[in-house]
This record gives sequence, structure tokens and C-alpha cells, in this order.
Amino acid sequence: MAFARTGYHHVFSDRQTLLQILRNGIQDQSKLLTNKKVTEVTNSPDGVTVACEDGSKYTGHILVGADGVSSKTREALWKLAAAEFPQKVHHDRNALVAEYQCLFGICSKVDGMEIGEGEYGYDEGQSTLAVVCKDGRTYYFIFHKMDKPHRGADMPHYSREEMERFARDHFDMKIRPTVRFEALWKNTLASNLLVLEEGTFKLWTHGRIVCTGDSIHKMTPNIGFGGNTAVESATELANIIKEMVDQGSGRPSEAQIRAGLARFQEKRKSRTDKLVKVSADATRMQALQTLGHRLFARYALPYVGDYVPNLQSTFFVGAPAINFLPIPPRSVVGVTMPFNPAQGVGKKESVLKRAVIALPFLFLFYFAKNLMDPAPLIPWATSILEHKTVAWSDTPLPTRFYPVEWLNGLLAPLIVFFSPVLAGFTDSLSTQAFLLLADYGIVIAIWLIESARRANIFTPSQVPFLFTLASQFVGVGVISPLYYLLHYIYAPIDVFKASDMRLTRVAYTRTILPALLAAYYLPLYASFLWPSFAGRVYWNFLWQLFPLWITLLASYVLFYFFADTTKHDRLHNVRRDLPVIRTTMAVLAIHSAAVWLYAWYQSGFVAETMMNTILPPLHSPQGAKDLVTFTGEFLRFDSAFLVGNTFFWMGLLFWDIKHAGMLELGWVWILVYALVAAVTVGPGATAALGFLWREEILATRRHWAAVTEEKTVEKAHAKTD
Repeated sequence: MAFARTGYHHVFSDRQTLLQILRNGIQDQSKLLTNKKVTEVTNSPDGVTVACEDGSKYTGHILVGADGVSSKTREALWKLAAAEFPQKVHHDRNALVAEYQCLFGICSKVDGMEIGEGEYGYDEGQSTLAVVCKDGRTYYFIFHKMDKPHRGADMPHYSREEMERFARDHFDMKIRPTVRFEALWKNTLASNLLVLEEGTFKLWTHGRIVCTGDSIHKMTPNIGFGGNTAVESATELANIIKEMVDQGSGRPSEAQIRAGLARFQEKRKSRTDKLVKVSADATRMQALQTLGHRLFARYALPYVGDYVPNLQSTFFVGAPAINFLPIPPRSVVGVTMPFNPAQGVGKKESVLKRAVIALPFLFLFYFAKNLMDPAPLIPWATSILEHKTVAWSDTPLPTRFYPVEWLNGLLAPLIVFFSPVLAGFTDSLSTQAFLLLADYGIVIAIWLIESARRANIFTPSQVPFLFTLASQFVGVGVISPLYYLLHYIYAPIDVFKASDMRLTRVAYTRTILPALLAAYYLPLYASFLWPSFAGRVYWNFLWQLFPLWITLLASYVLFYFFADTTKHDRLHNVRRDLPVIRTTMAVLAIHSAAVWLYAWYQSGFVAETMMNTILPPLHSPQGAKDLVTFTGEFLRFDSAFLVGNTFFWMGLLFWDIKHAGMLELGWVWILVYALVAAVTVGPGATAALGFLWREEILATRRHWAAVTEEKTVEKAHAKTD
């Protein structure tokens, strides 16, 4: 998945191999000095001087300390900064903490370990990680929680004997179901037992000194991002130094250097702090440290699919590039998740901010709940159910359909509510109800598609059944703002940074149209068109539970008639579901438009049709004197709130894609298109067209800051010109 998204494979390698590659990239090998132990650092307005144990001294403009968790450069920085920043220095001297120890090792091929796979093991107080690379060479990690946390000088150091004892104590740990750790230990080529320091520092730079890598952001290796983060910091520092050099013709002044190095810390700190925290959380989750970790690992993690690659993608996408070098073609050609410095860890849109933006939905919910209180229905329903007769039909009102008595009792008031519509008391009432329910079918389809979207896993949008079922009892106009509120909060543009996150499970998406036709539209039409009133009531009994029937049909019957190609599609065909979504929405939109035009034709004037469906009614259902009036006013309110909530939600979604630079069309034209469509084909078809438009944009457009092939070519041409 990493290759499909970024153009690069995950690579594990020996440290010495990486060092050799880096060394080979140095043009002037005489500048590479080894076996130099720093003893003193002197910072001055003119430069910084490093004295070494062998008596040699070196002077330069900037001292960069990339010397690891026990950094001598950081010690020198603290010494020089102590007088000016005593509190920060005190904090940083105690910033590192170690709660876990880890046995790192490399072993040769072991039977039962599959090349190219990574194995994560979860256990209380301990965990494992093993990655099998070329020729079966395996890199393994055995994590174990220590009896107490350690800080500063209290950090333990282990002998060879202690390491071997640790290994023997963990021989029975399963790396895979059929492979115990003992098998890896017997084939071990190199190993080391260390404590896992964790922490971030407040002071990265002082004067002409700056630290980078593990010396200022040390994390556990559970997500495998410590080395990458160090490379990122080196990249950003190189960009800053290049900018300083390019600002003037001479050497940067000390003030410019201080400002530049401070900017380096500012640009990197938020991202590195988040990565350190995520690594720490992963370590504790894999060791099942708390009840929350145990519940997630045991009951949620097995069902979240690509949790690990999705988490890692969040780290990759915001990685900085070397600004003064051309972007490698493999970073932009054919990737499904372009690098984007405006997204990823530390750059996510605030959930609180989105909740505030969507706050009107709560007011709409409260407003609709009060205006559409079904309390007046209760006395009418009680009387009608007692006598089993209604004034608008010569035949008794059936009150039983299901073999379960409590279910009949639960649905009977809904049947009473719909009885004037089913009896065809007035043509306008039946048309009004059918307009609402035709549009509602499109909303249900949209909710079902969203439930199958990879980006919505483990969000409320994944369970439309709960929202549609609740809507049957209190009105979709009341429930829809809650759905839209929660969807908007948990679906920022950031979740679509990888194209495959827009993808839906095609096998499920294929079931939506037939499930709707069979479980929603068929009983709905029968409720309106069946020759006898009793027959229409029985069909309405069946229709009332459409949330259950759709779920059963789509998820447990029809789903198994289609091959689930998600694993292949997410890597090789991220737009596979688009034709299915287009067909589903087109069929339902055509149906909704036909119903709209029929209502328009029947009324003889479009304004009357719009008044009965879109515009708020003049009288609240609470003031109704009879059931027919209550039903008519309730349905009008239900339609008005559903249309208003859906259009407001669509507006917020389009605001997101416009803010992301994925749509340049102005708001005036968007509103004109929406109004023209609403008048000519109706609000339901307009919602379907708007949803399809957004879907096409998400599938084909990129965020304004994404590093794409087109932008790379444009940048290259601009430099040439």
C-alpha cells in the first residue's frame, strides 16, 4: 500500500548500510572526519568553535548536533542557554523518560516467516514486531514494560549477560502463531538490549547551535518512524540554511542565523511532538497497558482493516521536501497519495472547529424536534386503534401484520399517522407524502454510500441504520441534522489525502440500488397503489421497517453475490466504484425528478409544488385540530427540514472542497445551478446531482498544496522561463 500511495516501498535496512549510502553521497570525502570526541563548544557573534579530545578545533557558522539521544551538542547548548532560559533547560534535562526496554535484533531466514510481511504481537506488558526482508533477513523487536519509569542519569544500561537472560525469558513469545521467538534468537546475527527513551525538548537551538534527530525528538520504534523523522528534520534544516544563504550576497549574520534556526524549530516542533506521542500511544496499546488499549486492540483493531498503513500514511503525507532539488518522478507519477506539507500529523483540521461550524445543525434539530413533536398523534391513535376504524375508509384499519405483538404495537401509531395518505383522503396529501419519500430515498442512498466509504470507518456515518430507524418514529427532518452534524465533524478533506480513502466497498455499493428498490421503493409504491385500503396498510407495515430490510438485504444477502475487490481496488483501481455510484444516483434522481414533474403537472404550477415541499408550512402540526391536518402539516415540515438540512450539509461539503482549492467555480454560480436544478428537477434530484459532483471532484482533483506531477512540471517550466 505504501508504494501505491507514495511511490516508495517500506524499507528496513542495517544501519551500516544506510551510513555507507550517505557516505558515498559526500563528494569531498576529506570533509568526513571520524573518531572525533567533542569536549567543548564556544559560541560567539562571529562563529561557533568545537574543540575535540585529540586537540583539534573546528570553527564554522553553525553547529548542527545530530549525535543521538546522548547528544554532546545538546549538553553544550544547555550550558550556553542556562543563564537566559533556566526553566527550559531544567525541563529539557528531565524530558527523557523510559518505561519500556527493547531487545533489537537481526536474524537470518527462519522457517515460517514470510518475506515481505510485518508481524505485530500484542500482550499485556509486552509486545513484538518483526519485519521479514530480502532473503528472509528479519529485523525483530521485543518490547517489555519495566517495573518503574527511569529518567536522566537513572537510565539503565545492560550487559551481554542481561541481554541473553532477557532473550531466554521471552523464548515462548509467539512472533507468528507457528513461530516462537526462540527460533529467531537461534538465528540472530546481531542484537542489543536498550531502554526506550521518549520525549521532546523545548530548546532545539541557541545562538549558532542547533540540534536535530533523536537529540531533540526521541520516540519509541513501534511505528517505525524515528529514523524518518530525523531525516525530515535534516531536510527542513537544509531548506532553512539554503534560504538564509539566498537572502543576501554575503554570509548570514548572527541575527539571521538565530531567526532561521528558530524558524526551523517552529516548523518542525508540532509535527515531531505529535509523532512522539503517537509512537508512545502505539507502544502502550500494543502492550495492552490500559483498559482502553485492551478493548481497542482486542475488539476494534481486528476490524479496522488498513489501520497501520493508514496511520503511517498520515505520517508520510506531510513530510517536507528538499526545496532546492527537483522532485523525484516516483514521488508524483501514479501515486494515490501525493505528498502535502499542509496535511498529515500536526496539520489536521480541528474537530472542535468543525463542530462549531456545524453547530447550526443542533439548532435545526432542536427546532424541528419541538415543531414536530408527535404528542398530538397519541390520543387520535389511541382512539382509532381502539375502534379499528377511520373516517376516511369504509374498511377497518388493520393493526396486526407481524407475528410479534409488541412490534405491531410499536408500528401501529405510524400506520394511523399514514392512514389518511394510504386512503387517498386528498390527492394533494398523497402527492405531498410521495414527494417527500421519493426524495428521502435519495438521502438514504447517500447515507448508505457514505457508510461504505473507507474514510468513514469507525465513525457514526458507518451506521445509517440507526439514523433511518430513528427517523421512522420522529421524522427524518428531526434526525437528519444529527447525521449531518456527525458526518461533517468526522469527514474533513484531510481524510481524503489518499485517493483510496474516497473509495467505497464496491461489493456493498452494488447492493444499495437493488436493496433500496426491493426494501424501500417496492413496498412504498404498493402502499400507495394497492387496490384495497387493507392491502395498502399491510404493505405500509412492511415498509415501516425498511431500515432493517435494507441492512439485511445489502449486508447479509446481496453482498455475497458480488466479489469484494476492495483489497485490489485500494491499490490498483481507486475509482472502481464511480460507475456504480453514478448508476445508483442517476436511477434514483430520474425517479425523484419524475415524481417532481408529475406533482408539478398535477398542481399546474411549480410554485405550488415548491411550497408544498421546500418552503416551511405556515401552521405547526401542534395546532392541528384533526389527524388529517396533523399528518399534512407534519409531512410538510418533515420535507422542509430534510431539504434544508441536506442542502446546508451539501453547502458545507462544497465549502470544504473550495477551501482545499479543488473547485474554482464561484459561489454565485454554484447557487444558481442549485436553484435552477431544484426548480426543474426537484430538491431530491438536485441533492443527488450535488453528491455526484462532489464525488467526481474528490476522485479527480487534488488539494491545493499537494505535490502533483502537474504542479512539478509547471514549477520546472517556470524556472526555465
